[in-house]
Amino acid sequence: MATRTGEDCVAATPDNRARNLKRSSSHAFLANLYSTKKRRTSYASVDLGKGLPEEPHSAKAVTREIADRFIPKKPKTTLPLNVTPRTNRIGRHFGILGEKVLSYKDENTNPVNENKDSNTFNLLRKSVSSLFVKPTEARPTSVVENLKKKRQCSLTLDGPGIANDTYGYPISWSNRNLIAVACGNDVFYQNLNTKVVARMCSGQEHLFGRIQAIEWAEEAHDTYLALGTTVGSVQIWEADASDKAGTIVRSWEEESRMKVTSLSWKRHVVAVGSLGGSISLFDLRDAAKAAVVPGHKGQLLSLKWSTDDNYLASGDDLGVVRIWDKRACKTLLEPGAQSAKMRHRGPVKALAWCSWKPDLLATGSLYPEGKIRIWSASTLCSSPLPLETITLNTSVFSLHWSLHCKELLSTHGPSFTPSATLRRTLSNANFTPFPSIRDMKPVPSVLTNAIAVHDYPSCMRLLSLPAHTHPVTHSCLGPNGRDLFTVCPMEETIKMWQVWGERPEVDKRDSVFDRCTIR
Repeated sequence: MATRTGEDCVAATPDNRARNLKRSSSHAFLANLYSTKKRRTSYASVDLGKGLPEEPHSAKAVTREIADRFIPKKPKTTLPLNVTPRTNRIGRHFGILGEKVLSYKDENTNPVNENKDSNTFNLLRKSVSSLFVKPTEARPTSVVENLKKKRQCSLTLDGPGIANDTYGYPISWSNRNLIAVACGNDVFYQNLNTKVVARMCSGQEHLFGRIQAIEWAEEAHDTYLALGTTVGSVQIWEADASDKAGTIVRSWEEESRMKVTSLSWKRHVVAVGSLGGSISLFDLRDAAKAAVVPGHKGQLLSLKWSTDDNYLASGDDLGVVRIWDKRACKTLLEPGAQSAKMRHRGPVKALAWCSWKPDLLATGSLYPEGKIRIWSASTLCSSPLPLETITLNTSVFSLHWSLHCKELLSTHGPSFTPSATLRRTLSNANFTPFPSIRDMKPVPSVLTNAIAVHDYPSCMRLLSLPAHTHPVTHSCLGPNGRDLFTVCPMEETIKMWQVWGERPEVDKRDSVFDRCTIR
């Protein structure tokens, strides 16, 4: 019989009974333990060959590592969705086996070489998806809605005696809708409003040498026509209001008597480029020569003032393009550094300044390069790089920015196969001239003797239309910004094309501030 201790013999008084009462733990309460929940077992990360794992005991379940209640723990290994032969077969059948965010499949592969069933499903998927694509509406000013639909010229004029010179500028279009054509030593102009043809001047009386370039002046003197000859003579003629013979206004002679290669007007100042590479500035208000800038080492081929009259661009037969700032009377690029010049790998004749962005310049080169480059005059540095480059492998003779939309037009000559990269310097010791155009082997192309229009800034080609049967050596844009004249000396014809559409006029709403004026 067990003996009781003194503590056990204490009387069970009410105070002792209350002091000895203790809370007994139930099965639903476990101190410092979370409630356990039976979790699903993912068989994606289990090796099926080893069999299923045994169910752990309750004691082990309490001591194991427990993840968050709401965020499941990721398995250590994951299996791809197409790991089984069945999923591979289904994906191949429906053509979705290679579906990824980035697809490297060649779209130009021959569908005959592919699986017939998968190709059928791909065609069905593409045809159905095309039903939900809303086509973009073409702008009425774009070439897509104008010349691309008509694909024919609106007017053809004869030009007998036009000099067959690749670098010549035999036509010009004035703001008064007068088209002038240099035919040998004579200059004729036609009023396109009245269809009256008149002779501006005759070389037998006033000019010496053949006329190389002509250019109408701007709005301030829109009846003045500048002429440049092959012996360095520069003359300004004024068209008669009654469509009669013109009268001479001013005449200058080059001291070197070198051939005038290009002309460009800026108000009452005309810039003249010569065969020696210099640029002369003549002022209508002064009979003497204003200034001479020795800008190029090669033969200067093109000159163009910007639309805001702040920059003058020039290009030569060595592929060098320079931009001059008339406010500083110096080049924008660092002087003396050969890498500072903007370069082409072929002679540069085509220059065009943008009207809706005056610092944007487009340049085009002839054989052996055949590229269009677009530059920004406001971001030039010691090593300028073009904003965009359009490789055409075709000689580019002229460029024009549209006045109504963001499109760039170019006229072309023969196409050719691109040669290896030409390495050249301007030093006399290491100078290697470009291959002659006579050595070129023409190849058929959609751009041969054609008019091409590209979108900007995507540079996507919108139109390529054969304009003549021989090279289109020059073109000029009309005052309305819609029509274009092209010239082909070998055909002795000039053609007018309606390239773009005019922007519709928008009715201006009366503002509240226009009604309320301060007296």
